[in-house]
Amino acid sequence: MTKPTSCEVIEKIVREWLRREMSMNLQAIDYDMPFLDLAIDSLGAISITAEIEDAFQKRMNPELLYELDSIRDLAAHLDSLPEVSASGAVSHGNLSSNGLGSVAATEPDCPADPSEGDWIAEDPISYYTRLNRKVNTAKEQGVYPFEPEISAHDGVWVQCEGKRMLMLSSYEYLGLLGHEELNRAAEDAILDFGTGHHGSRLLTGTTSNHCDLEFRLAQWMRADDAIVFSSGYVANLATISALVGPGDYIVGDKLNHASIVDGCRMSGADFKEFKHNDMDDLVSLLLHSGGRRTLVVVDAIFSMEGDIVDLPSVVEICKKNNALLMVDEAHSMGVLGKTGAGIQEHFGLDADDVDIKMGTLSKSLAGSGGFVAANSQIITYLRHHARGYIFSGALPSVYANVAIAALEVLRREPSRVAQIWKNIEYYHAGLKRLGFDTGASETPIVPIMTRSNDETMAFTHLCRGEGLLVVPVCYPAVPMDAPRLRTCITSTHQQSDLDFALDVLARAGRQCGIID
Repeated sequence: MTKPTSCEVIEKIVREWLRREMSMNLQAIDYDMPFLDLAIDSLGAISITAEIEDAFQKRMNPELLYELDSIRDLAAHLDSLPEVSASGAVSHGNLSSNGLGSVAATEPDCPADPSEGDWIAEDPISYYTRLNRKVNTAKEQGVYPFEPEISAHDGVWVQCEGKRMLMLSSYEYLGLLGHEELNRAAEDAILDFGTGHHGSRLLTGTTSNHCDLEFRLAQWMRADDAIVFSSGYVANLATISALVGPGDYIVGDKLNHASIVDGCRMSGADFKEFKHNDMDDLVSLLLHSGGRRTLVVVDAIFSMEGDIVDLPSVVEICKKNNALLMVDEAHSMGVLGKTGAGIQEHFGLDADDVDIKMGTLSKSLAGSGGFVAANSQIITYLRHHARGYIFSGALPSVYANVAIAALEVLRREPSRVAQIWKNIEYYHAGLKRLGFDTGASETPIVPIMTRSNDETMAFTHLCRGEGLLVVPVCYPAVPMDAPRLRTCITSTHQQSDLDFALDVLARAGRQCGIID
């Protein structure tokens, strides 16, 4: 009997999964059909990947079902990889793979000479070239949508790739980028401290600007103290991995930002995710803490959905379960609350209802960096245990001074917060009138849901062609079956700007068949 080809094996696995899980009885699947056309979502990709790994005895990342696109491409990739033993090590030659073809030295019982084995490692560049196929093709066709090059900035309008465009994808929510007071603060800091720093904060990198900013951030966030990091990503990574570790327990919302997820994984703690904004699921997971030190982490505003966490319920649940609560205010600071002080002001909560308050200096404050505000004992601990603080160069003083100036403008001009909410209401109403699906959004982050990656890319291309700078968001940033445009509103958008955006979106949406 002829041994089935890799394509035939994969096709059988996919057909059986579709029959079992989705009641789809297909006689055959085109080897070149994209997996996304089969409506296989993220969880399905994980399930199918596990079955393929068992069949081939090879490791693979579920994301390959998206990156390699079709059965034929996936089969070619699997044929290039070595098999793994029951212990998870590659059983050929003196090389082993820890997944996705990455190679490292292994057990001493393997042959010393690679030629004695029956597998030769794939050329590393060829491996990445295969995974970059979609990106390279898009660039060759002139439709690559990422890293649009902005050469000039004029309020909400930018010069981008030779064209004047309305920016509709910036998280610079309060219009402070380029503000004369912030520019002057940057110039002053450069004159005082130069463009860089003398080292890490714990050693020689701390300046009076850092100390002043941390004092102001603590006041603004109604906390004892604050600590500033070089970026928001580092703030989450360093804080979470310092506060909990192996033997501890972390529970986070399923749609938390990647920096939160990465910090949870890096900590080594037992990490679980509850269904998005589902308080019953959160309670259920906390029942399994087993008395361990427990941290609950949530976003205030979810960066891809644009909805707000049910924080009052989360606070109540954490108190009942003796769990520390950390809230990421990256997108809520400057947006939520009458004065822009964030989600606790928005819900009218007490100052100590949230134990750890993380935020960023790069969004509403129009600068760079991240911070955490908390009880003084937690901040003291982070200064001496958070590796991203101890072993990273200090945030340049110029950005600390910019953040100080931005906080002062926000304190003096709360009307900026009121204006962004007027713009949000106008824009949301316009999209709803046109028939767009904006999911659960209730903030300046407004996703426009599409049906496929190809549709998302076409929608993006048409909008940019008419002078509207929008960005596509696809898997793995969002689930495979939930691609979208991610649009963002600022307080400095004029009604005429929003009308222009709605007109362009309407024409492009109709042309793509997203709306009637």
